[in-house]
Amino acid sequence: MKKLYFPLLVAMIVVTSCQSKPTPVSFDPVTAKAEITKALDDINEALNSRDAKAFLSFFTEDGLYCGTDPKEVWDKAAFAKTITEMLADKTYKPNTKVDNREIRFDKDGNSANVIEQFNTSWSKPVQVRNTMHFVKANNKWLIDFSSLALIPENKDLPKITKVLKK
Repeated sequence: MKKLYFPLLVAMIVVTSCQSKPTPVSFDPVTAKAEITKALDDINEALNSRDAKAFLSFFTEDGLYCGTDPKEVWDKAAFAKTITEMLADKTYKPNTKVDNREIRFDKDGNSANVIEQFNTSWSKPVQVRNTMHFVKANNKWLIDFSSLALIPENKDLPKITKVLKK
């Protein structure tokens, strides 16, 4: 039995030392931020030009998408139906212009949390915040989570509460 220890030890050393080490993928935050910014600009352009197909191409099939109403929690199919109907409605005026955008990457640069804040014709004077989670898949940044929320200023909350109590 003792005769087997040395050959096994040598074999183990040879096997472990000959394994190739994965090359770490370098993360360039400047390039990644530019890529996500371009994707966000393209998403907003598609929305403002009523191009549902282009808009939806930035969302993953297995994502979770939430609107401003508590009942608006969608998978991709329901989200696509809602967006397509909304953009087909000629009375709806998107005209989204982003006032604030923040992008934060995970340490490896494979995903990012993003917020955009803006006013729209349907939410004035209350701002809207879109919180998104981006993942990089096949060299393209895609959204696998999105949640829209109305974000009134804290000073306006008592007024809103008073109106809603009536």
